[in-house]
Amino acid sequence: MSYLKSLTGKLFSPEFGFFVFVFAISITYCVLPFLLFVFFSADEYFLKISVLTVFSVVFLLVGYFTPLIDGQFSPNVCRVVVSSACFNFSVWVLFLIFLLYTFYTAPSIPLYSSLQGASAEDLSLERGAFFKGRTGVETILLYLSTIFTTFLVPYSLVLMYQARNRWRHLFFILFFAFCISFLQKSLFLNVFLPLMVFLAVRGRLSFRAFLAFLSLILIILVIAVFLSLGEASMEVVGGDVEPKYYFSSGYLPLGGVDYFLWRAFAVPLFTATDTLLVHSEIFEGEFLMGATSTLLSLILGIDRINVERFVFQHQFGSWNEIANSNAVFISDAYLNFGWVGVFLFSLFVGQVFRWFKLSNDLAFKSLWPIFALKLYSASLIGLLFSNGLLYILFHALFLRISFIKK
Repeated sequence: MSYLKSLTGKLFSPEFGFFVFVFAISITYCVLPFLLFVFFSADEYFLKISVLTVFSVVFLLVGYFTPLIDGQFSPNVCRVVVSSACFNFSVWVLFLIFLLYTFYTAPSIPLYSSLQGASAEDLSLERGAFFKGRTGVETILLYLSTIFTTFLVPYSLVLMYQARNRWRHLFFILFFAFCISFLQKSLFLNVFLPLMVFLAVRGRLSFRAFLAFLSLILIILVIAVFLSLGEASMEVVGGDVEPKYYFSSGYLPLGGVDYFLWRAFAVPLFTATDTLLVHSEIFEGEFLMGATSTLLSLILGIDRINVERFVFQHQFGSWNEIANSNAVFISDAYLNFGWVGVFLFSLFVGQVFRWFKLSNDLAFKSLWPIFALKLYSASLIGLLFSNGLLYILFHALFLRISFIKK
């Protein structure tokens, strides 16, 4: 039994997680598109993302194995000490205020509408309106939501379990309920995965508990997919099973399970290639130099370009003010800064994984799966500035959480 706990601890460690991330990136964005290009006549952008990924993986490894600021994680380094009780109190007071205002002003609750039998189209509109459809000062709610749910609240939850806070289970349930309320299908993983890593690293995740967690995650994912599809979730709508067409926005999934698999494996790949295509055809291959970021474009004094919506328009034929098609960080790095961007972003990502490994802060170490999942199909720039990664890295490098010993 102790051997199995030790094994799960290694499997959930940031060290092992980094190589899982590199493997997943390599298979999805290098091997698979190369095979589709060679054997199934996929377009040139499949080959391009494959080559870019090879380049990225090399510098992910270089970044991970380069000891740039290892000394900052020494136990004797000077840091600002923050009480875990004060930190958690601040996070949860702000989150609860955000939560109450969001639900009070929301035009509808997608989860409730789904249970009432709303159609897939209605649910899609409701999900968009819940945050992205806000106007005026309420547009900040979307940014607050991503900051809270991506890193801040998961970090605080792990701290609460580490300190055995009496409110930890209640806040766990509250955060989980919020994550599923607007039918963001995989957002609830931000609740489960950090706690699984924490328990595994502490040697408290038995193999039986691991299987229970895994089964529960799969069940919730399947339920979330069926709920988000609304009345159409049980329909078999047909689809072209030829590989080249499976990896495209024109494919029609064969019901809920096929939709889940298609979204998990095909959508990230063809969105990455469609992003490269849009960059080439609409922006004529000119590098956007940070214009895809609201903050960077504001700082640099350039027009904001929402590439994700151009990609969505290319994929589905119409412009949508609330729909985005987000691509892996490699595509985003390239369209903003070219090969230099892929080089720098990959070095930085590898270095952050090294910080997860070196840190003595178990709550910070527990966030590596969220970091990996986000980068698998989203922008590093967005993750830094809109999802709270910049703060959590500052926290990991310069702050130390203290616990009151009872």
